[in-house]
Order: sequence, then C-alpha cells, then structure tokens
Amino acid sequence: MKKFASFILLFSASALPAMAQKYVNTRPVAEEWASKPIVHPAPPEYANESAIVLLNDVSLDYRAEGESINMYTSEHRIVKVLDDHGIERFNTLDIPVYFDTRVPLIKARVILPNGKTREINKEMMLVTRNPHGYHSVIIALEGVEKNAEIEYLIKEIHPASLFGSMPFQGNIPVLETHFTMSCPKNYYFSERGYNGFPTAKDTLINNRRRISISVYDIPKLRPEPHSFYDLYTMRAEYRLDHNYEHNATNKLMTYTWDSLGRKFYNEYYKITEKERAAVNQYLSELGVRPSTKEYDKMKKIETGIKTTIAQYGFVSYDDGREVNATKEIRSISVYDVNYDEPRNPLDSILSKRAATPAGIIKLFVACFVQAGVNFELGLVGDRHEHVLNTDFVNWDNLNEHLFYFPDFKKFLDPSRPLYRYPMVPAQLVNNKGIFCAIPANGYVTGNLVKIRKITSLPAAANQSNIAAAVSFDKDMNAQVDISYSFTGYPSSDLRTQLLTTTKERQKDLVKNIISFGKKEGDIQKYTITNETPDSYYGNKPLEITATVNTTELTEDAGKNTIFKVGEIIGHQTELYNEEERVLPVDLDYAQTYNRTITVNLPVGAKILNPEVLRKHAEYVNRDIEPVISFNSDYKLIPDKKKGDKLVIKISESYVQLHFSPEYYSRYREVVNAAADFNNASLLIARKDTGKKKAMKPDPRISKK
Repeated sequence: MKKFASFILLFSASALPAMAQKYVNTRPVAEEWASKPIVHPAPPEYANESAIVLLNDVSLDYRAEGESINMYTSEHRIVKVLDDHGIERFNTLDIPVYFDTRVPLIKARVILPNGKTREINKEMMLVTRNPHGYHSVIIALEGVEKNAEIEYLIKEIHPASLFGSMPFQGNIPVLETHFTMSCPKNYYFSERGYNGFPTAKDTLINNRRRISISVYDIPKLRPEPHSFYDLYTMRAEYRLDHNYEHNATNKLMTYTWDSLGRKFYNEYYKITEKERAAVNQYLSELGVRPSTKEYDKMKKIETGIKTTIAQYGFVSYDDGREVNATKEIRSISVYDVNYDEPRNPLDSILSKRAATPAGIIKLFVACFVQAGVNFELGLVGDRHEHVLNTDFVNWDNLNEHLFYFPDFKKFLDPSRPLYRYPMVPAQLVNNKGIFCAIPANGYVTGNLVKIRKITSLPAAANQSNIAAAVSFDKDMNAQVDISYSFTGYPSSDLRTQLLTTTKERQKDLVKNIISFGKKEGDIQKYTITNETPDSYYGNKPLEITATVNTTELTEDAGKNTIFKVGEIIGHQTELYNEEERVLPVDLDYAQTYNRTITVNLPVGAKILNPEVLRKHAEYVNRDIEPVISFNSDYKLIPDKKKGDKLVIKISESYVQLHFSPEYYSRYREVVNAAADFNNASLLIARKDTGKKKAMKPDPRISKK
C-alpha cells in the first residue's frame, strides 16, 4: 500500500511495547472533518518530543464497478508540532499520486494554539511530476507555530490492490490509530498484524465484509544502527484470500502461492511459434549449441542478453490535458510495463534489441527453455522490509525476480545488467522466495511452486582486504603503496559505480576509498583491475592499487613523530553510544577483512608505543567458535642497516548475521575494537641528528 504524505514515511518501525493499548472492532463514531476543530492538549509525557501524531485514520473501501473492482482510500491525519524541529519537519506535505489514480478530495489546514484555523486553498497546492512520470501534490503550510496542529484529508480512487502492507509506527508517538477495510460480501480478505499490531477477522454488515482495528498510544521507536528498521515495523498486512466472481454462484477464485506460480507460467513461459523461431536464431548467434555444457549455456545467455538487449525503464505517455489541484488528478506518465508489455513479443524484442523489464525476463525464460537449461523463475522480497511469511500469502511483499539453477544451487538476477551469476543484490539474500518449478516435459499438473531460501555467498567469498607498505622521507612524510581487494558483495556496489560513471568521477570514488589521501595531488597514481561484470563469474577480486604521498598521516611532536597508522584501514563504524538497545542487529551478509600494513622505519628510528596495535574482541557460539571477531597484532623485525620493519596483521570477521538485543553489547565490543584501531597512532622516535627541539607533550598519544 503506498504512503501519501511526506511525514507518513516516518511510520516504519518496530515492535509494539506492552504499554500500547489495543482495541479491535471498536471504532468510535466521529466527524470526519470537524467544522470547528478543537486544539488538543499535549500529554505531559510527550513534552520533550518535537511532534506527536494525534490521529492516524486509514480506510480502504473496495467497490465493484462494472467489470472491475476499484479501491477508495481515505487517509486522515492530525499532527501536533511542539518545537522548531517539528515545525520544520511537517510544514510541507508531499503527496504522490500514482498511475491511474483519481483524487476527488484534498483538504489541509493549520489549527493554531488559539483555536483559529488557516485553511489551505488551491493556490497553495502545487502539482509536479517526477522523472518516473508520477504526479505529486506539494502543499506548503503557512503560519505553523509551536503547539499548532497540521491536519489533512486525502481521498483517492484507483484500481484495487489485492495485497498490501500498511505501517503504523514510527519515530514519533501516535496517540490514536484506526484502520478499516470493507468489501463486497463475495470477497474474503484476511488481515495479519505484525510486531504488536492486532490481527482481526471480518464481520458481515449490510452485505459488506468489514475489518476494523483501533490502537491507542503507540510509542515512538528511534532508528538504531546496524538494524533493518522497516523489518520490525508495527504494521498490518492484508490479502484477498478468495472470491466468487461477481456473485456467489460464479467461479471461485483463490490466491495462493501456487496460483502465483501459475501466473508466472502464463506470463513468462508461453510463447508463439514465431517467437520460438526468433529465440532459436538468437541462441545460435550467442554460440549456444546443444553440445554446450549447461553452465556455459547459462553464461552465454546471461552475457548475451545483458550486453545486446537494452532495458528501458520509464516511458512518458501524455494525454495533453492540463493537470491542476482543483480537479481530479491523474497520473499520465506511467511506468512502461503497464502499457508496453503486450507490445513486446520476443521476435520484436530481438529485432529492435530493446525490452521492458518484463520483456527481459520473458526472453531469459525462453532462452533457458530452448537451450535445455534446468532453471526455476521466482519472486523474492527485500529482507530489509519483509521476511517471507509462508503462512500468510501476500504477493505484495515479492518484488524482485530471480532465476534458480537446481544443478548449481545458485541464483541469477535478470534485471541488473551489471550483475552476473551468482551475484544477486545483498538485500535479497537470506530471505525466502516463491519459485515456479516447471516439469522438464512442460506438462503442468499439481503444485507449481517451491519455496526456496536465497542463500548468501559464504563469508570467505566476501572479502575486503588491504595490503599496504609505508615508508618515510627525510621529513617523515609518509609514502604508502596500497592495494585494495574486494570480492563478493563488497565489490558489487563499487563495481557498479565504477562502470556507470565518468573517468573524472571515478577518480572521486578512488579518493573516497583512500580516505587518508585528502589533499589534491596526494594520490600519485592508481590502477583499477577486474571492474568488468564478467569478473563475477569466477569471483575475481576488484582491485585498486595506488601510490599515495601525504603529510596527513604524520605530525611533528618535538624529536618524535606521530604516525596515524589506524587511518590506513579507513573509517570504521563506531558504536560508543551506551543507550539501551531495542532493535536486533541485522547484517546484510557474512564477510571478512584481512589487512596487512608493513611500516618501513628510517634507520635508527624506534616505535615507542607498539602496544596500541594489539586489540582483540570476539563473540563465540556454543561450540566456542568465533562468529564475529576483531584481532590486530604486530611483529617487529629489527634491521640496523636498513631500518626496522613493523608488520601489522589485522583480521576481522562477521559470520553470524543476527543478534538479539540482549547480545548487542558483545557485538558492539567487536565493532568498537575496529573503530579503536582506526584511531590508533604510533609514536616514532627519530634517530638523533643533533638538532634539539623542545618536547611538547601530546594528549592524543595513548599508552593503552
């Protein structure tokens, strides 16, 4: 379910504490838009908040109109702002209006602390259109002051959504929440509450089914680092379980995982003979032969489609009518799939070498089928937002297509041209998906789907490594020859950025990685290797090698030199905040870091505090095996002729991905060990040259 106003996006987090009171099916009768609104007092327990939501009222009303079902939505909210931050946060509403949507009503007003109201007229509503073709209504609210209330009501009409999710909690308190759904009696909807939101059953009233939920005193939940905020939202999900078309005597329609599999089959697997001939010719062009090994067939098909077929995303269709906020607002520039999918048979795609995302998927399916590759097509969701609940069928939570290869037990992402098998977006792994398993003979009987977990690459395949050699000139400025190596998921975002930017911007990316080369000219030279997508097939490391001459790593301290060795590993996340943890820790994927720093000291120079390099923190499981750890140590190799050599070894590993709040302190200890090393500095005593400088004590040098 889409969200309508900018501040509604705040309702996206967390479990419901026991203090919230739940009242199901007890919706009080109230005037929808009060002709004489009252000013609500702020409860004293919220005196330190920037704002509070006084009312959050959402209703979905399904109506059969002709041969279609439309959904009438209403969203009514009142927010009380309590300080300047609250005013800044809520004095502008941004209301998106999506494809094929009518807006018969928008009202907004500011209720001042003295009881006077400022109604928002049409001149204060600006209609804009974003690059994706959707409209937004921007409402600037004038005269908002402390203890004022912002109220708005929006009604929309659009084609019915049979599945959806509605968040009801965020990082400001909500005093009163109502959620209602109604539909014709031949439609059977189910609702499931998550993280404390109630689950309710429908009641039949006046030949309409109705679900009504009221919740009071929903506390805020602040975002916390290293957690999937939206995953723990207090929310309602809804789904159409089944319906009888038009009336109870007609055909029963059910909405299950298996019916989703049949939808896959009908949309992507069925092709005409003309399309089949075009696909066979294309496979021949790609060098796919019957004798080609299955793995090589898959690679040739993926590389061919992603390099020879252009994928376009958004196309503008304009009906030429003026759009303004005084009439119904229609989205007239729409996502191309809504129109272009039926215009793109495979023979047309292959002749023009361009397709919609849906056309790309259909081409993959046809090529795999014709080439005899064993595969399954599936849908998965973003684990940052939803973990698949197999007991509650909600198609709306599945928004990414993946292919699964049973013979190799790995996945392929068809929609990202710069990814290659087996790399898929990190937000999709460690979740479950629905996959369509078509028999080899193509004869469809029985259950079509399998539920599969999207397995992640192991920690050893996801590495971020550094090898650095440091030397000093006569002024003790550092020269660093450094090599970065990224494999698996750590390489994916960086590789994509490198492949989609200019050479000049590419240099900026390298500067961000080499964070200690801050000044213009510090980075003397650099090279990048294995940045092409084909490197994914063998998990070849993306490597960046550079020479850096910098004055940023050293500082003079009398006859000694401060060497900020920790900065070579780059900025590390810090979790020094001691506030009580509420949300679990969730990580995208398992990974390891291996870093070696070799410091070549000038002849006669000595390190006075090498002990700052030794750090150790780990969290072990029941088998006494570390599941996360940070270790740093050093070895000093004396050499009177060439100068001593200091070899620092750092290893960091995160194998376990989830930690409940009670184990947060153990997780934080490991993360902060890396942050502590990042702040480590060595005190180097230079060889006495006879020049005497006054020794200035430096509070930054730690002996710990």
